[in-house]
Amino acid sequence: MPVTARELAFRILSRWYNLAEPPFLPERGDVEWQELSPRDRAFAFDLLTGVMRRRGTLDVLIAAQLRQPLDTLDLPVRVLLWIGAYQLLFQSGTAAYAAVDSTVDLAKSLRQTAKAGGLVNAVLRGITRLHPQAAPRATMARSRRAFPLDFTSAITLSRDLFPNPHAAPDAYLAATTSHPASYAGHLRKLFGDAQAELLLIRNNLRPTITFRVDADSLDAPASAGLAPHSEAARFVVAAEGWNTAIESLVARGILSPQDPTAAKAVRWLAGKGESPKTILDWCAGLGTKTLQLARAFPDATVTATDVDHPKLSRLEARARQVKQANIAVRAMPTFVDNADTFDLVLVDVPCSNTGVMAKRVQSRWRWSTLDHVTLHALQAKLLQQAAARLAPGGLLVYSTCSIDPGENERILESRPATGAFSGDFSKVHEENTLPSLSDDPLATHDGGYFCVLRRST
Repeated sequence: MPVTARELAFRILSRWYNLAEPPFLPERGDVEWQELSPRDRAFAFDLLTGVMRRRGTLDVLIAAQLRQPLDTLDLPVRVLLWIGAYQLLFQSGTAAYAAVDSTVDLAKSLRQTAKAGGLVNAVLRGITRLHPQAAPRATMARSRRAFPLDFTSAITLSRDLFPNPHAAPDAYLAATTSHPASYAGHLRKLFGDAQAELLLIRNNLRPTITFRVDADSLDAPASAGLAPHSEAARFVVAAEGWNTAIESLVARGILSPQDPTAAKAVRWLAGKGESPKTILDWCAGLGTKTLQLARAFPDATVTATDVDHPKLSRLEARARQVKQANIAVRAMPTFVDNADTFDLVLVDVPCSNTGVMAKRVQSRWRWSTLDHVTLHALQAKLLQQAAARLAPGGLLVYSTCSIDPGENERILESRPATGAFSGDFSKVHEENTLPSLSDDPLATHDGGYFCVLRRST
């Protein structure tokens, strides 16, 4: 029997045993998605990512309807309540009765939850009696009976449910924007209350897919639904989401999925007239920046390396697919002892993803249990390793998709004056970018950081 969108969402969310470790979403080509029609696939994806974003707020509303502690619920029952509550609150196209009835029917049809239909029905109907309604956010800012939907609107409830924003600001932001309280507090210390709240709200917006245009000109069919990015030249926005026309353009190497912020470092280098002949992408991953470097510097040889062999294999296949002949892929364990040096070395290090939490929906829940000391040590080590591969007079680029100074400026400030960093390194350029705080999808961009250093001759 074919699986439904709700059943697939239930299956994947039921892997969420540890709330600090959300399950990974299946990739676009994964067999699990193939069980659904394209329309149901989009519905299931919205359920999955929506629940992962809003789980903290959903739990507050669900807990208010229970006679028992929320944590005592069996995981399958809790998952059903997340799905039903998300539909009630965030899927405006679903009628309340339909959201309740479909979730109760799903509960009765599943072996794990067959006896929980009454509880699911009672909790979801209880949420409907809170009379959730949309209202301007400005009129409900910092209210105990409202939570932000986006920058300009909020959902109001008929009674107070959330912590006192003045007495417990971290707990209030955690509940209303659905983040760990520790992360809300961290952002407040870095950016202040008002900016922190906007950044948390931004993480809950459905992300827009952006593409770098790699061809000299873009002749895209109307069916692709592409619109020019309003702030980043040669970037387009998939205004109607991913589709087969876009798939074809990506396969032909005309478009590459990338955010404008992630592209900034290479764009800056290309715009300064640099002409490196040998380039190293030290933590290449799937190679988004590798391909960008190869296109920006067609006369250079770009060597890509990483510890993740499957990702390198996919990068190699992608380079062949788009006929990018100036890319050489090397596995890091065998490449690390090679004595070659390069004119340009890019090291895009693993990070906490604080600049891209809207897209990487699981990252917010992992932040509070992440070993930040070990992460910073890894970032510093990779920077050191990259510096060791730099030729005299060459450029070293350090980048992250983080907005946290502890992973950005402070890593560079703490670099030792010995070893790979012996000699004179001068800072050439540095950019911090916060995520766009606008509802305009044509102006969207992530947060991130990069710094360019030049080694003396």
